[in-house]
Amino acid sequence: MEQILSLPRDYERVAKVTGLLSTVRDPALSSYGLAKLLYMHGAISKAKSAKKEFEQILETVLALHLLTASGIPGTYTLFGKGAAEPREVICALDPFCYVSHLSAMEYHGLTDRFSKILYMTRPSAANWKEQAEEKMRKDLDGELAQYRSYGLPTLTRHKFNEISGTLVQFQERSQLGAFRLVANSSLRVATIGRVFLDMLREPALCGGVQHVIDVFKSDARRYLKLIVDEIERHGQPIDKVRAGFVLSEVCKLSHPMWLEWEKFAQRGGSRKLDPAGEFSSSFSERWMLSINVPSALSMEEG
Repeated sequence: MEQILSLPRDYERVAKVTGLLSTVRDPALSSYGLAKLLYMHGAISKAKSAKKEFEQILETVLALHLLTASGIPGTYTLFGKGAAEPREVICALDPFCYVSHLSAMEYHGLTDRFSKILYMTRPSAANWKEQAEEKMRKDLDGELAQYRSYGLPTLTRHKFNEISGTLVQFQERSQLGAFRLVANSSLRVATIGRVFLDMLREPALCGGVQHVIDVFKSDARRYLKLIVDEIERHGQPIDKVRAGFVLSEVCKLSHPMWLEWEKFAQRGGSRKLDPAGEFSSSFSERWMLSINVPSALSMEEG
């Protein structure tokens, strides 16, 4: 095992690394995040010795408790930030994920349910790899090939389903939805409009279809413009039909877009209000949609 850095002999380097770590806003770092920080600020040599120097520095900052192993291989939490919420830590370690579904509903105050599962969305493995390559090129300012040649850590897609006792469930998407950055935080959260779209697409991940209907009834009026804008821009035809039915027939809301969305109504066995539910003979003639949620049917008739 390499001997850790001697404080008297390497005081200047340790002081520099400590100073660099103090500038990190995020609560956690990956091996890549640390190596990039050291490499771009001259704390390790841009030479064949870079990997050995990095490993020595990592061993030292761990011994000094400036970093602590997070439990996910190759990732570390920063000193003084151990109380960070799991969702912040995950967003710090995976630059392409964001809080979604029921967890995003909770963040936005759309639900009174507190799930034991943290729902996150991130790109598919192939898309994640492409985005990682692009990020590393930008991070390393044209020196990616040289950085790689020294054997330094690269940006890695970590696999885990639990962090700090919290279960984590990732949804993988080839096309990511809209999210916003939370000020002074590593946190990224699905926008209000995207949350309502996800509720229609995947109600099982949002507290169940009845909970989704209840949330639309209680909050859709307040966020109608955001919902309509998101679904118009990013919704598929079936999303527009489902949204049109729920917003017009269940929530009793009016909007000029309903006339446009009605054009996507068409008969078909897969056209169901609850995408995971059984097909029902109860039917909306206006939206050509099987109303397989009994409470929604009674609201329409009322």
